[in-house]
Amino acid sequence: MNNKIRFLFLCVGLFFFGYMLSGFGWGNIVQNIIRTGWYFIPIIGVWLFVYLLNALAWSNIMHNKDISFGTILSVTIRGYALNYMTPFFHLGGEPYRVLALRNTLGTGKALSVTLSYLMLHFLSSFLFWIIAIVAIFFFLPVSGMAYIVLTFCLVVFFVASAFFMKGYKNGFIKSFSSFIVRMPLFKRFSEQVSNKEDFLNVVNSDIRELTGKYKKQFFLANLYELLSRFIATLEFYFILRAIGYNPTLMDSFLINAGASIISNLLFIVPFELGVKEGGLYVTLGLLHYLPAIGVFIGLVNRIRELFWIFIGLILIAVSSDKVNKQTMQGAFTHENTVV
Repeated sequence: MNNKIRFLFLCVGLFFFGYMLSGFGWGNIVQNIIRTGWYFIPIIGVWLFVYLLNALAWSNIMHNKDISFGTILSVTIRGYALNYMTPFFHLGGEPYRVLALRNTLGTGKALSVTLSYLMLHFLSSFLFWIIAIVAIFFFLPVSGMAYIVLTFCLVVFFVASAFFMKGYKNGFIKSFSSFIVRMPLFKRFSEQVSNKEDFLNVVNSDIRELTGKYKKQFFLANLYELLSRFIATLEFYFILRAIGYNPTLMDSFLINAGASIISNLLFIVPFELGVKEGGLYVTLGLLHYLPAIGVFIGLVNRIRELFWIFIGLILIAVSSDKVNKQTMQGAFTHENTVV
């Protein structure tokens, strides 16, 4: 990735970072950090382990020795930082991942591993929500319309999971890629993908190999990605502890899952403004917590996001993504064969 593109991402990131800061207000941020106290350290630290597991999942998809795990972790954090700042769909980090890796892997391979991880991320979301809904049925007093909605979601998530698994095996990624790269954030690659059949065939073949040649790596990638979602539930455990509650790990899991399902059903709301807090309000009420604390939990969640956005922007500013001459030459050779 050249310096101009990196500088552009940095400037866009700083703009949205400033916008989000102004929306929260410094006084509000400081007040909530003080209220959370030392618990803010494990709240932030939990997400380092989440990103480590995300990076492990991605490295198993990549199965490429030319890229160090440190680089994969760095690009993972940078990508998620940009995702947080994307108003809709949260896909702003994916084009960045492709640009950060294309000099090493070639455009075709960089795009295939990025789209493959995106598919894996979707799949793990559906699996996590399936487990969550089953747990909600067992542990929460769900009835009436809520029961109908959750049952409908459960069916949809099962179908979606099967769809993605079938896609890995049968290679539907070709049409999926064509759809994704037509989104505004991917227009940089749209001409390549829409006009060049060979390019899409290589992307399709790379991803289909995951369930064929690299079954073990595919299983581990799914395991790491799903585990990362369970680790993330500890954030809610520490937040509730900070304000005097004594939650169980099951409580934390259900709060995270319930809020996640609701916020993702309403993904079209810019930056999920109010959606996350609403999801927390509903879930906390069902668990017999004071629903109003959902506002506090939501604010702490967003402060944690701001922290990791800041780390991601620092990594964007200092990253070089340099590769040695031999690797670079090989990447250009590979790129010329597929594009």
